[in-house]
Amino acid sequence: MPTSLIAIAIVSGITLFAIVIMVRAYRRPITEIPFPNSVIEATSLPLSDSARQQFVAAVGTFKAGDYRGALDRLAQVAESEPNCAEAFHNLGLAYANLGDNDKALRSLLKASAAYDQQGTKAGVERIKQDLERLKAFD
Repeated sequence: MPTSLIAIAIVSGITLFAIVIMVRAYRRPITEIPFPNSVIEATSLPLSDSARQQFVAAVGTFKAGDYRGALDRLAQVAESEPNCAEAFHNLGLAYANLGDNDKALRSLLKASAAYDQQGTKAGVERIKQDLERLKAFD
């Protein structure tokens, strides 16, 4: 019986140590924001009035440095206007600025596909540049 308690104590200690390390790593702020002034301010496709208002508000929120707030608004735009490449592009930039490179990559790839579908070569080229910059921060 005492051997079981010792084993449980050891496993619990290791588990607690791992949890503390993961929480510290998650909470650690990123040292450099990769896209502080890179928000896309205009859309290439017309949006509904509510989506346009959300997009403009998201751009302002992004510029103010509130990337989490911008994510919320951009997610609403992307949900209501799934062909809005700029919403996905800005989502990717905001995720990158928060240090979530996996979500940033997914959003940037969605933006690239939308730009390609629209025939917006400048958007595709900008995504390529942003992906290269994101790669440097990985």
